[in-house]
Amino acid sequence: MDNNQYQTTYYATRPQKARDFRKIARRALKGFWWIAIGVTILAGILGGLPGGTAISTNGSVSYSENELFIGYEPILTPEEAEDFEKALKEVDFDAMAELLKDDYPIFATILSSIVLLFVISVVVMFLLRMFVSSPVKLGYQKFCLNILDGKREKVTLDSLFDYFRGGYLKSIGLNFCHSFLIGLTRIPAFIGLLIGGAQILETLPALFANADVDTFLLAYFVFMGWSLLGSLITLCIYIPVFYTYSMAHTIMADYPGVGVIEALRLSRQMMRGNKWRMFCLDFSFIGWMLLSVCCTCGLGIFFIMPYQNLSRTAFYHEISGRETPEDVEFPSINPEDYYIN
Repeated sequence: MDNNQYQTTYYATRPQKARDFRKIARRALKGFWWIAIGVTILAGILGGLPGGTAISTNGSVSYSENELFIGYEPILTPEEAEDFEKALKEVDFDAMAELLKDDYPIFATILSSIVLLFVISVVVMFLLRMFVSSPVKLGYQKFCLNILDGKREKVTLDSLFDYFRGGYLKSIGLNFCHSFLIGLTRIPAFIGLLIGGAQILETLPALFANADVDTFLLAYFVFMGWSLLGSLITLCIYIPVFYTYSMAHTIMADYPGVGVIEALRLSRQMMRGNKWRMFCLDFSFIGWMLLSVCCTCGLGIFFIMPYQNLSRTAFYHEISGRETPEDVEFPSINPEDYYIN
């Protein structure tokens, strides 16, 4: 059998629908399911899985209207409330913590260190995302390509770490640029959180001084409204941008000689006229996702993700005009070459 076992059934037919890509993925995964699941779980832990289309919105905490405050005495005197409001306006977390240390010592300790904790968490997450997740993400894309090409000798857990040994800096550059472009789309969501959060903070002095629950709840609903509005605007921007650059990591994994900016540009050109098709492919897994959550408490997602990612890789094969990785150079960068006939 030819090394690429799908060359006849796949490349000759040029599938156009989501079910065709899913069928190719199922066939390619025969004999590889368990290792694909293991590699997917490890890649997920290391942050190397392709990003999804879902936008996380802020969940609400369910409680009856005054449940959290019934029987509670005000924790600040009117004078202390004024001091707290002043410290809030000056963003003086130490002063706020000092006022709360008698009633809420643990909360006061966290509040006094909130800036340091925030900075440390942001720095740690950034370092992990850039220096660990970047090569793993490319390694996972190469792993999926190897499965679809039927390269049994290269379908190993070790392939997930190939880019730690070669192409490491390039993987970091691509992930940084890709994350920056995607991050720009989330600005409306952050603005909504900031505006809504300011409304919440303004009510805290009154809440601590006289348990003014109604004012706090009103501010909470305003916060949720701004957050929802920002998330909706972000969603409208995020989805097309995400799909525009969704093939950049796969392109670089398939053709290591491609540069960072070139990979992003090629992905943008390749996805012209194809973003809706890929969205439909991802959306076709919604039933499996819901089933895995409802019937397996989310554990079934580890069986679905390799299936979905192999389907995306099959989609990449089709829109790139790829035949075999050995004898085909990367397709033309002429945008017209990627239009659907």
